[in-house]
This record gives sequence, C-alpha cells and structure tokens, in this order.
Amino acid sequence: MTTYEYTARSGAGAALKKCIAAGSDAEAARLLRAEGKFVIELVARADEDAAASGGARARRRGGRVRSADIELFASQMAIMLETGVGIGDALDTVIDDCAPGGARQAIEDVRRRVEGGSMLSEAFAHNPRAFDPLFVNLIKASEASGQLPLMFGRISDHLRSSRDIRRRTVGAMIYPGILLCLSILVVVFMLAFLLPKFTVLYKGKEALLPKPTKILMALSDSMVHHAALWAIGAALLSSALFLSFKSERGRRFWHGLVLKLPILGAMYRKSILTRSLKTMGTLIESGVSGLEMISITRGIARNHHFEKLWDAVAEQLHRGRQLSVPLAASPLVPRSITQMIQAGEKSGQLGKVLEKLGGFLLDDLRQTIERATRLVEPVLIMIMGSIIGAIAISLLLPIFTLSRVVR
Repeated sequence: MTTYEYTARSGAGAALKKCIAAGSDAEAARLLRAEGKFVIELVARADEDAAASGGARARRRGGRVRSADIELFASQMAIMLETGVGIGDALDTVIDDCAPGGARQAIEDVRRRVEGGSMLSEAFAHNPRAFDPLFVNLIKASEASGQLPLMFGRISDHLRSSRDIRRRTVGAMIYPGILLCLSILVVVFMLAFLLPKFTVLYKGKEALLPKPTKILMALSDSMVHHAALWAIGAALLSSALFLSFKSERGRRFWHGLVLKLPILGAMYRKSILTRSLKTMGTLIESGVSGLEMISITRGIARNHHFEKLWDAVAEQLHRGRQLSVPLAASPLVPRSITQMIQAGEKSGQLGKVLEKLGGFLLDDLRQTIERATRLVEPVLIMIMGSIIGAIAISLLLPIFTLSRVVR
C-alpha cells in the first residue's frame, strides 16, 4: 500500500487536502470518487522522481502512428479481453494481423515489456507518440479496478469520436480552401497570360484608357517582366507566415483570428470544446485526477487561447476552486455550458455531465458544419465571380471607350 496526498473538493464544494492509502493512484482516485470527491491533485511522494524520469524517457521514444491504427488496436483488445483471452495472447493476435509500420513496432515493444514484467500502462507509456497520455492514464486507471476490457472499449469509442470530429472539421475547411486557391490561380493566369494579349490592342492609346485598366496592365507587365521577383516575394511571404505560426505572438494572432471568423470561427470553437469536454468526461469517469485531466485536455486543444484557458483552470484548481469558476470567466465557453458543469459539480456527477455535454456538442457541431458548408460555398463563389468579373470588365471597358473616341 502507498500513501497518497490528495487535494480534492467535496460534493458541497469544500476544499480538502488529506492523505489516503491505496495500492495505486488509480485505486486512490476511484476510492475518493466513490466518496463523492472531485480529485484535483494526487501525489505519491516516493514515486515523484521515478515518474518524472519515466516521463522524460517516454518523450524521447516512440514513432508516429495513425490514430485510426490505435483505434483499431483498442477495439480489438476490448473484444478479445472481454471474451477471456489473456493480454499476451491478445497482443500476439493483434501483432499478427497488423501491417508492418509504426503501429506494429509500438505494439511489439509493448508486448516485449509486458513479457519482461512491466505493467501494461508502463509499457504503453514508453511509446508516447503511439499512445498519448490520455490512453496511458485510462489504462492505468483500469488496471486497479479490473475493468481493462471495458476501458479499451471506452478508449476505442473516444478515439472514434475524436477522429469523427477532426474529419468533419477538416472536411468542412477543405472545400473553401480549394475554392480560394482556385481563385488565386485564375487571377494569376488572367494577369500573366490573358491580359498581355490585350496590351497589343491598347498600345499607343494608354492616355485614353480608364484607370482600372491602367492599374491591371501595370500589374500584368510587372508579373511578366519581373516573374523572378514575384516568385521570391511569394517565397518570402510564405516563410514569414510559417515562422509566424511557430512564434508565440504569431500563434496568438492567427488562432484568435480563426476564432473570430464569421462562419468558420464558431465551427472551430465548437470543435475544440467538443473534444475537450468529451476527453474530460472520459478521464473523470475513469478516476484520473483533476490536474492530470486538465493537462491532457490542454494537449489536445491545439489553440493558443484555449491552452491559456486550461492553464488558468489548472491554476484555479490548484488553489482549491471549482472547475466551473475559471470557465465561467472565459468568453470561449458559453454560459449554458458552465452552468451545466456547475450543476454537475454540486451533484457529484461531473464526469457524466461532461460526457453528456460532449455528446450534445458533437450533434450540434455536425449541424454547424452542415450549415457552414452550405453558406461558405455560395459566398466564396460570389467573391470569386466578382474578382474575375471585375478583371473582365476592366479589360473590355477600354473597347467601348475607344470606340466612342473613334466616332
């Protein structure tokens, strides 16, 4: 038995800081949850150094693996363990069916470590790029409770849901991106190849040309005779944008800009909230401590402003405040969601409330994506048509002007 020092909140909202004896941190979290307490932090002092060194080793190991491969692996393990197959035999079966690549190498490494006497969660932790902290913590929590088959099934469902959210969000942004690129290519083609043919017609009559036509001809002439400078400028602009995405200030600006977009911004924010709430609900129901839950949730946000929000939440939890307090103070989270979270805290059913909220937001996100797709398509087509139409009118306008002069 190990003595754990924990910080938690009671069902009434009172802050508690005491100790509990348990066989593992997962068991300790489960015991506290059974008493109606929301675990904020759970520390076994004797294990802190080992955990830190293990985490450092984990970050240096592992290969890149597709999330679909891990989802399939979790689903297969859930089915086999539920039917009574041992862990070693289940891993062997998955390895035999797995195609060569990063997923197979990671699972083979897990198999070797389990054979060497390591706990399953420890074996997964040595391959962090294949099995993320959420995966490892859920398996760790299930080892103490003996619910390993159930947990693999929950992981599979969570990964499937997350992949569905990501697929729908990316899919909704691909079409507008294609239309935008097509618009740029059409404009470049017209300026670099089509407009020079009209230059011959207007040669010697530049003084009679309308101002829009003069501007287009000057721009076209620059693109034709200084193509190398335009190419260098485009490369420099692309490099500057790439570097700005990597910098702290750049991430803050671009991520904030995306959140403020008229149609896509709402969809993007709902996507992050859906992933975050579903992850938090799954972790709490599995007995993971509050600070670990927030750390994992921060890692999946992938947005500067949401990362700062989860940092503020972690700080407030460490001070003994409830989860709903910092969320209510943030404009990123709708008030209706914070009210439901607050109700879940008061009733001691926060995990279930978060899971239900995640499911509700997922349905809402699907409808938002459908609406956004229907709205963005005609808007971009109108913008594309307006640009091309303006160029065409600027080319044809001098013909009517010159014809009047000739008369």
